[in-house]
Amino acid sequence: MQLKSAVLINADSNVQVLTGTNTAIAGDDYTYTFDLGALPEGKYNLSFLAKDTFDNESSSPFITLVNDMTPPDVIFNYENAPLASGSTVYGLENIAISLNDALTKPVLERLELKGGPASDSVILGFNQNADGSYTPDYPRLFPTLVENTDKYTLTAYATDTKGNATQKSIQFAYYPKNLVTLEKLKTLGVVKALKTSDNTPLAVMRTGQLRRNDGSLVQGVQTANITLRTDANYAINILGTVIQPGETKNIQIDLGAGVNTTVPIFPATNGATGQSDFIIEFPQIK
Repeated sequence: MQLKSAVLINADSNVQVLTGTNTAIAGDDYTYTFDLGALPEGKYNLSFLAKDTFDNESSSPFITLVNDMTPPDVIFNYENAPLASGSTVYGLENIAISLNDALTKPVLERLELKGGPASDSVILGFNQNADGSYTPDYPRLFPTLVENTDKYTLTAYATDTKGNATQKSIQFAYYPKNLVTLEKLKTLGVVKALKTSDNTPLAVMRTGQLRRNDGSLVQGVQTANITLRTDANYAINILGTVIQPGETKNIQIDLGAGVNTTVPIFPATNGATGQSDFIIEFPQIK
């Protein structure tokens, strides 16, 4: 009696999935090889099935195997709806990145954000939501100024447990939820707050009236974050605090009774020329 064949079957369906190749015989010992890479994608509970020349059969459990060769699918959503490339986004906290993989668990490896008015390039942190999707951490971004040229590109890099990797990008115009745009300020390149003959500062930032959700005026001393764009031509001085290009610093601004506070702004170095763009944020109102 001799061994006639050896095959692999999927024990869950009792279907033959691979035929072995006899590579060696030593007495009653037979060696068969199987090319597991030839299996179609799927999940398998594999068992050996051997048959002799009299068609007697014997089976033995082998392994549970997942053959996954397809990378995860990356889906961008905004406010619970698909995000189309070229759309306008108000706040990155409303973006969710979902990963789908039919066979193995996908994982978001990295998020990159590039573009905008300063041609920034940053690696974003992210958090996983209860539904398994991911939301980017909130960097300090300058809003899109010219939609044709200042869009941002967000790229997600993902893998699954089998090492299949993918990346997907989406482009969008970005604006903060509560955006106030100030007119350009012109001043001379000297390191002090210049004033006109009537003692009015030459270059100032006017906060206007800031209101809480209940409509009440924001008053008194508030903490503000000032961020100077990375492509700024010179550092700026606001209330004695010097902010270099690409820096963010906290300053205290006294809004007084909440009516149109003015804050002097001037270059941090003598002879400065060009343009420096900045944003101001009040992260928490007292």
